[in-house]
Amino acid sequence: MFDNLSIWKWHMDFVGQKHAEYLFRTIITTCGFVGFILGYLKEQFSITIGLTLIGFFVSALLTIPPWPIYARNPLKWQKVKKIKKIENNLNYDEYKEDKKKEKKKTK
Repeated sequence: MFDNLSIWKWHMDFVGQKHAEYLFRTIITTCGFVGFILGYLKEQFSITIGLTLIGFFVSALLTIPPWPIYARNPLKWQKVKKIKKIENNLNYDEYKEDKKKEKKKTK
């Protein structure tokens, strides 16, 4: 049943999030401003609320789903570094100090 969902990318990259947030703010602000002006001119507060809600739902529809346009810049992850096992449950700083002491002794 849910096999068809695997074709969707369910994430956004950081650039996509930036664009989505900018689009969301722009649509809400524009609709709120236009709604305020029209509501003031028509002397009906319901016009202001209606246009603001329409702007909210349109911007939510455009920005909340992870559309492919928001996943164009994938992250480049660093390779995992292998670290030798720390012996005797020492913390990392103690481990490094012990290694330095061992090097000094061998010289």
